[in-house]
Amino acid sequence: MVDFSRRMAGRGATNACARSFAGASAVACLVVGSPGSTFAEAPSRRPLPEALLTESVTDIDPEVAGELELEANVLRTAARQGGTSVSLASLELEWRVLRELGVRLEPSYTQIGGSRSAPARSAFGMSGALAFGLFHDRALEAHLQAEFVARSPESENANVFEPGEPQLPIAADLVGALRRGRWTLRATAGAEAGGSFAHAPLHTDIALLTSIAPDTSFGFVGVEARADWARVAPLVLAVEIVADTARLHVPVRIGVALPFNVGAESSRPSYGLFVRVQWLIGGED
Repeated sequence: MVDFSRRMAGRGATNACARSFAGASAVACLVVGSPGSTFAEAPSRRPLPEALLTESVTDIDPEVAGELELEANVLRTAARQGGTSVSLASLELEWRVLRELGVRLEPSYTQIGGSRSAPARSAFGMSGALAFGLFHDRALEAHLQAEFVARSPESENANVFEPGEPQLPIAADLVGALRRGRWTLRATAGAEAGGSFAHAPLHTDIALLTSIAPDTSFGFVGVEARADWARVAPLVLAVEIVADTARLHVPVRIGVALPFNVGAESSRPSYGLFVRVQWLIGGED
């Protein structure tokens, strides 16, 4: 009798342990498998690469509101034969106010070297832009955004020195992006207003970018083209590289582009060096 009682007590203890283990396992499964669990979360999606010269107003694939970026740009251009050289510096502040609404402000300073026909001069300018998200398919990684851009009269000649900017002071664009594996295709179609034009007040952009590593965490390289039909020589081509230091826990991207205005007069600035330093203050990293 005593032995039987002991065996029953031992069996009850074993069953209690089994029930406790099963309950703990169920809780663990709920915790690990829960959509809101830290353990169950997949690695965050990397943002789409963005062309340097023909960038969108704010990121075209935002995850949440509040994304904030600060960019410092320097551009140096020169003519192929004689003519003037141009140096431009600007500071961009991009803010995703709402998930589908972004704004950009960009003060700039331009210094134009003198030539035999014109003295050296300099000018301050200001530009601003709004972006409205229209379509996002995150499974296909396809996005569409509407943008409106305007600049102050002091920036009237900025198009000569910033190849990615519209010729005329007011522009409305549709911007699209599509990513497949390591490759990203970006394109723009837009109309311009606010001045005279050489061919038509229209422009189109296209950029093909590919990541340096299997993902974009180390940066990317690419080529881009802009055809602005308001210019006498519409076509601008550029090669570029962007290095991303996020893996080093430094929220900075550094980009370099080499633009060339095909068909421009030899005495006008037509080629140059563009450098951008971007600080990621908030939102995606």
